[in-house]
Formats: sequence, structure tokens, C-alpha cells
Amino acid sequence: MEDILDSVRRIVSRWVDTVTPITFDVTAGDLILTVGSTNRFQVGDEVMIESPQESEVYLTVDEIIDNQNIALSTAVQNDWDSDEGIVLRKLLNGMYINGIYIGEPQVIPRYPAITVNGRTISSEWMTLDSTKEKYDVEIAIYVEAGTQEDGYRFLLNMQKTVVDGLKRNIFPLVNDYDSTSIQSDVQNGDAYITVADASVFNTPLTDTTGGYPRLSDARAILEDKWNSEETRVQRIISPTVIEIAPLACRSYSTSDNPIIIRPKRFIYNSWPHTVDIGTIDKGSLLQAAVIRWFAEEEELVDFKNNDPHLK
Repeated sequence: MEDILDSVRRIVSRWVDTVTPITFDVTAGDLILTVGSTNRFQVGDEVMIESPQESEVYLTVDEIIDNQNIALSTAVQNDWDSDEGIVLRKLLNGMYINGIYIGEPQVIPRYPAITVNGRTISSEWMTLDSTKEKYDVEIAIYVEAGTQEDGYRFLLNMQKTVVDGLKRNIFPLVNDYDSTSIQSDVQNGDAYITVADASVFNTPLTDTTGGYPRLSDARAILEDKWNSEETRVQRIISPTVIEIAPLACRSYSTSDNPIIIRPKRFIYNSWPHTVDIGTIDKGSLLQAAVIRWFAEEEELVDFKNNDPHLK
């Protein structure tokens, strides 16, 4: 359960505290910003330009032009130097989250806050040599009720953002996994990929005592900071070359530092199925939204039934 909760917190954090560097100078009157990544920003999002010393708020995303360009609905009012470490930060009703906690702490120092709490684990046979492990998790969003309508709107916006993020991650990445860098450009339709270390795709099917090519059949995820796709490593051709199928669906440039991930756990289904909204008393009067989410994992079982009974 712990790795599941860590994965959920990572997803939630990326969606509610979305930050990306602004990579080109901004001049007063500009409507288009060039950023590191437009991932997890959506049309209608409230954003601000932030530097270590000051910020500019009341900006709204009008259009996601491409992976690195965002159009605003109103012009920027100030000049901003990209060398000063400026970033574009998502806001929700003028606020941002103050903490995301694992478990259900009795005392939360500052609000708004989010907790990620595991509730139940169930298990049943799935095939002759695997089980279905199901994890039920509650993601709770807390806002002080004293903020009244602003706080309630923040709560609704926050729960929608969290749910959107969870729905975009039906197959969440959960520890344990390995990764290696992609060493040459990948083109759409490529079957062979050059990597730094092909041995991360060794599986129980791989005979490491013989020569190449070697059988693998490992799950793999190709990704850069904008895109991700799943495939399988069919064969290890050499210490630095792998063969994949399905073929690559996108192109990846080494200038963008792409990687290929080998997951070791198979979360094949997840979904935020219910949201409860209400008022609670947790030391102070709070408005809360509780998102009920589940994940289902196939777990292989080496069932030898040879554990000693009396020794």
C-alpha cells in the first residue's frame, strides 16, 4: 500500500501544484509565454508568473498552443527576465495547496491541505498463477470553512483538478521500477532503440549466459517531459540496443533527454469513482471533499506450497 500512496501523492502534487519554468523573457503586453512544458495546464486555468522576489497574478490560460507555448486571455502587465528563475504556477481560485500528507494526521498545521489515506486491500485469484490485488484509497481535500464562498469554490476546483489528474493516470507508475536513458533519436515507427543499459530489461525469460539477441518480454514506457507511451521489449539485441513491439508511436529527440522505464509492477486499472463533499470538524470547521479511488494490480504468484508447517 505504501508505494501506491506515494504514487497517488506524486500524481496529485503534479496536478495541483503545477509549476514550469518560463524559458524566454516576457515583455509587458505579451499574450504568449514560452515555458518548459505545458503539461497539466488546461484552458481556463488561473496562473501567475512568479519570481523569487515577486509575482503577477490574475492571468488565465486561453489556449495550449503546443508543448511549450501557452496563450493567455489577458496581456502580461510587467517585464520579466527569464534569467531570474521565473516560473508559471497554477492557482486555484487565487490559492495553492499548503501540504499533501500520507495518512490521516489529527493535526494539520496549515490549510488548504490534502491527505492521501489507504483504506483497504483485498486479494483474489485472477489466473492460475496470479492474483488481483485491489487497493482502496481516499484523497481528502480540506479548506477552512471560514473562507466561505471563496473556500468552497477552491474546494470544487481542487477536487476537479485532482480527479482530472487521476483520470489521466489510469495506469500509474508505482515503485519498484528501473529506467535508462535513450541514446539516439527515436522516430515514429522505430523498432530498435539505443539505450545506455539494456540489462534493465532482463526478465526470468532472459538467458544471460548466452549471446545476443536475448529474449526479454519486459513492459516498457518511453517518455520525455511531454509524452509517454507503453510498449514491450521483445528482445535485447546487444548491451545497448533493444527491440520493441508495438513500434514507437512518437518521435523522441535526445536533446529532450528521453528515457525508457521498465515497470516491475502491473497496475492495469484505476479510477476515482466517487467524490463526497461536505463539512467536518477536525480541530476547526472545515469544508472537505473526499475522492474515493481504487487501483487493481495483477501480482504473479509462485505457489509452491512447500513452507514447513512445524519447523
